[in-house]
Amino acid sequence: MGVTQTMRVTAVHKHEWELDFGTSAQLAGRFRHALNDPAEMPVVGDYVQVTGERPALITAVEPRRGLLARKRPGDVRNDAVVEQPIAANIDIALLAMAVGEDFSLRRLERYLTLAWDSGATPVVVLTKADRDPAALPDHLAHVQQVALGAETVVTSSHTGLGLDALRDHLRAGTTAILLGSSGVGKSSLVNALAGEDVQAVTDVRDFDEKGRHTTTVRRLLELPWGAFLVDTPGLRELQLWGDEDSLVGAFPDVEQLAQMCRFTDCTHESEPGCAVRDHLPEERLESWRRLRRELAYLARKTDGAAARAERKKWKSVAKAQRRLTRGY
Repeated sequence: MGVTQTMRVTAVHKHEWELDFGTSAQLAGRFRHALNDPAEMPVVGDYVQVTGERPALITAVEPRRGLLARKRPGDVRNDAVVEQPIAANIDIALLAMAVGEDFSLRRLERYLTLAWDSGATPVVVLTKADRDPAALPDHLAHVQQVALGAETVVTSSHTGLGLDALRDHLRAGTTAILLGSSGVGKSSLVNALAGEDVQAVTDVRDFDEKGRHTTTVRRLLELPWGAFLVDTPGLRELQLWGDEDSLVGAFPDVEQLAQMCRFTDCTHESEPGCAVRDHLPEERLESWRRLRRELAYLARKTDGAAARAERKKWKSVAKAQRRLTRGY
């Protein structure tokens, strides 16, 4: 079989994996047949054990220290629910929203839930700040109401605003992922950070500010100073994958207010003396309820015990990240 070495997955194609920015590899037959779950397949950011050269064969995935995953969209046959890993071993999640019509606090809450639950530290990135500077103060105020414990960086790839602040987050050796809808300027931001055109860029439509998927595959890029960045296609749909505990990171205000409720098992629906209902804005509370129902449904449709056991490995990491970032 030859010498075994450890390499990192930098891109995933249909039946082929790209390793260390160039080496092509396939799954070894024994490894493929031993897989019990599609989520165990190598994803961008994974470290894998490899033997041989032509072709290189992936024989194992090394233990992950975090995994960003969502419910795979479009699974309607037999009411199936399937986990779709996005990337592994991510330190920082850059959550991009453009100033303007793309701005959505409810979508941001989903991204924050995904990031905190995986163990990655979220950073909200408001892009295209030069397009509508008058809207910026309101956007910032609204983001600060929901992105509790996460820093917000205002950027413009056109003027260079905020790029130095982002570079401060992306220290050498760290791995970040850039998440956001199509048309928010992710590829332009990657090019601006890299100092060269490493990703193709297309214009958004004027009438609704929507864009096409410039990036068509998740790809791990190395920035000039030694940080790594996963660029992703725009996510048209982001259904969560996890359990109700996944909401703790993105909704710490609910958790804190719940400690003042009259009843320890308060569901924040109709019980008297509910501090959450009394103090939390209704729109924020309804968003929490909606995501909680979504995750409860997911738990009923999956092997809850097995899923919880697997995800506990990431929970301790996520909690440690929150304590360090938020100071409580």
